[in-house]
Amino acid sequence: MAYSLSREAFQRNLHGQRTDLFTLRGAGGLQVAVSNYGARLVQVAVPDGQGGLVDVALGYDSLQGYQGGQQSMGAFVGRWAGRLRNGVLTLPGGAQHALPTNSGPHHHHGGPRGSRFQVFTVDGVKPDALTLSHTFRTDDDGVPGTVRLQLHLHVTVDNALHMAWTAQVADAPTVFNPTGHAFFNLAGTGTTHHHRLQLPASRYVPLAADVCPVGTVAPVQATPFDFRQARSIADAVAPRHEQLARAGGLDHYLVLDDAPHHPQAGWAQTAAPASPTTPAGLRPAALLSEPTTGRAMEVWTTAPGVQVYAAHGLQADPVRDRGRGAEAGHWLWQPGDGICLEPMEYPDAPNHPAFPVRWWLPGDVVQGAIVYRFTG
Repeated sequence: MAYSLSREAFQRNLHGQRTDLFTLRGAGGLQVAVSNYGARLVQVAVPDGQGGLVDVALGYDSLQGYQGGQQSMGAFVGRWAGRLRNGVLTLPGGAQHALPTNSGPHHHHGGPRGSRFQVFTVDGVKPDALTLSHTFRTDDDGVPGTVRLQLHLHVTVDNALHMAWTAQVADAPTVFNPTGHAFFNLAGTGTTHHHRLQLPASRYVPLAADVCPVGTVAPVQATPFDFRQARSIADAVAPRHEQLARAGGLDHYLVLDDAPHHPQAGWAQTAAPASPTTPAGLRPAALLSEPTTGRAMEVWTTAPGVQVYAAHGLQADPVRDRGRGAEAGHWLWQPGDGICLEPMEYPDAPNHPAFPVRWWLPGDVVQGAIVYRFTG
């Protein structure tokens, strides 16, 4: 059964705003709890086929847990997901702009005051939907320009969670590259190494020794990053490979192929998920499945690729890695107990001429979406 959350444990005055917990329920049975602290997915509970629900996303049972725990756990990450090498943002024309750093020498997941650490404004609440907003400011993340974001979360009858955003650029050219950072475990507990993963991606981004891109793409064939056919996470991380050693495990960006605009073999449904707030242009990004339960999760996105992270950063730390659990109520997470599938733009793209990057101008409106759909 899904862990019962206390709403009061998430209510607090923080940064002059009120934090809270909202539970969205869809007609198909999917139940999603969201905190406006970092627009975090606190709980994703799917029907178990026996009248109950099973948590399939790792999380803590209080706001305090998120403040002291894994910083990206469940968060909406922005304004730039991934690393920007040495805290540098290369501007159009080649000038370099310095950003605050928070991961060694790098600016990572929006920096030390990115959206992960901000309280989003609650604009609207319905039984199956939530609308949040946040303003990205240079004073917070160092990136030029102001961006006003509205984020829509909607649980639909086909047991899909839609995360769709509209971002308006206010006063200066800027970049915008958000993602969702939920840690999934379709079994509800234990390792995810037996999960099977499939992505329509024939290229990946190799990393340098500093865990930032070398600036090129490479074929996935004969590498741990070939998920064109479904394979287990254990099979992918087992071989000795220089790229796995550099990242400390599986933590790489896979470029989605342009050709497949329809689900790949093994996907449960043929139609893209639909919601009134989700923009056009969704394409299949990943299919994660758990053989024992038969449970599966489709990931759809408007982004060009997906960062696949097999959660080697979960280290059984009694403070950072003690989350709620299926049995005793507290689960000390081990490496590999979750997996993150993070649709986003190319990592470190502004600093690599070969990578696509768009600078948005004042008045531009940026739309995007990530959809998780559950079956089984």
